[in-house]
Amino acid sequence: MLLEQRLEFIDSLPALPPIIMPRAFAAYPDNQPPHDVSNSTASVMPDTINAFLPGVPQQIIDDVNLCKLVMQHAATKKYPEERQLFEWYKEYITGLSNIGWTFQNKDIQETTIRRVGLTMDQVAFEVASSLLTPGAAAVLSKVSNQAVESVKNNPRAIEIFNRDSKLGTQAKFDIAPVWVDSHGQANMVLNCISLDARESTRGILFWKSTRQSTTIKTGAVRMYLSNHTFSGIRAKLISKYTDAANKYIDNLPDF
Repeated sequence: MLLEQRLEFIDSLPALPPIIMPRAFAAYPDNQPPHDVSNSTASVMPDTINAFLPGVPQQIIDDVNLCKLVMQHAATKKYPEERQLFEWYKEYITGLSNIGWTFQNKDIQETTIRRVGLTMDQVAFEVASSLLTPGAAAVLSKVSNQAVESVKNNPRAIEIFNRDSKLGTQAKFDIAPVWVDSHGQANMVLNCISLDARESTRGILFWKSTRQSTTIKTGAVRMYLSNHTFSGIRAKLISKYTDAANKYIDNLPDF
């Protein structure tokens, strides 16, 4: 896709609707120290937790957050119903590819995990581990668990994550590990998962399976963001979305 076509695609995307955060969060203190690139950290968006491994600078954190938020919203605008998950996922992935992300496949699969007491980060690990080396998978497991616990202990983060969620229904969520490769490019395992969360009265963040097995639909794919491509459209994306996006994204303290 040519640069002009990518810029035209951004022009065609829907705006983020304005939202009003609860009054208790209006003056929420923003006194956490800047991100230390040698540490892990995480960010939260509606139905999404991005877990950043050590070595990821703030610029890439901001790029990943903005790309995912904008394209998730565009996909939901077009396919808002739960039964349209497959169409939603294809729209989401195709949108990411139009702004510089490269991937290998985009199929949704149905799989069953046979274990009692599953939590959302364990489900995400089961899905993503097949795309990573054992060493990388072990790091992913630890960081994903820390990211989820960080969100669960932060009222504002919970409010943001649950913004579009409906209790007692099929839950859709994304826990994505993000790291930087030897070329300085953002890599992630996009890990969109849908499962029956009726067991939980507090939402998928606090879900713990009580059944012997859990059947999930998942679209897990390893992707990377081309620095060369994205550098030509970053300013356009930022100018259109950053002001509104700030209310949809919360960067959490390092861990």
